[in-house]
Amino acid sequence: MKTGRPGPAARALQAGFGLVELMVAVTIGLFVVAGIGAVFVNFKQAFNTQDALAQLQDNERLALTLLGSTIESAGYFPNPVLNTAATLMPAVSGGYGSLAAGQALVGTSAAAGDTITTRFVTSGGDGLLNCLGQTNTSGANQVFMNTFSLAPSGDLLCSTDGGVTTNAIVGSVAGFSVLYGVDTNGLGTAYSYLPASSVTAAQWRLVRTARVTIAFRNPFAGQAGQPPTVSWTQIISLLNKS
Repeated sequence: MKTGRPGPAARALQAGFGLVELMVAVTIGLFVVAGIGAVFVNFKQAFNTQDALAQLQDNERLALTLLGSTIESAGYFPNPVLNTAATLMPAVSGGYGSLAAGQALVGTSAAAGDTITTRFVTSGGDGLLNCLGQTNTSGANQVFMNTFSLAPSGDLLCSTDGGVTTNAIVGSVAGFSVLYGVDTNGLGTAYSYLPASSVTAAQWRLVRTARVTIAFRNPFAGQAGQPPTVSWTQIISLLNKS
């Protein structure tokens, strides 16, 4: 039996990858992995961008809904034939300001953020909401007081007991300010927009609108050309004053 070295044909069949072939294969593999990684990173960035934008829009929408509904309803009370605002809404005071009998709105001014307080009377089952989204289920008339303020943490707060307890309703807020449209010329419309610190005790009953501005932290502030905040301004009419 012959036990010599295998011939050229056998050696060719037994040959594996050479160093050059291995390096080419590794290089191609690295390009493929890099391409997949780039696609993944792009998808993740797009998802994060869309998620941040959706969260910002949700915060704006919720703030608009709650502020709009509670400010519009300021001063409302059921059955004006039998009731009066002064009877159903007696004088109260607190850290949010003072409300005379029948007064439906008051505010305070501060560099750290303004406050605005509104109140109205609901009858059982009328569907009116306070700033926490609650309705009157008592079956009798009930005064709803709503105080909005800004926490140092950046949460827009809502209180239904004059600021004793607060609930965060939206986050990522950098600024909250309110100007009040006061009927200073006696024509029944908002003539001058004043901060709360400039509205006199007598003028609170002459407020016809509220110009609310909320500055949200911009989730894209780190990108070139993006401002640090995105502001939303809305003029809200008091329905009982129109």
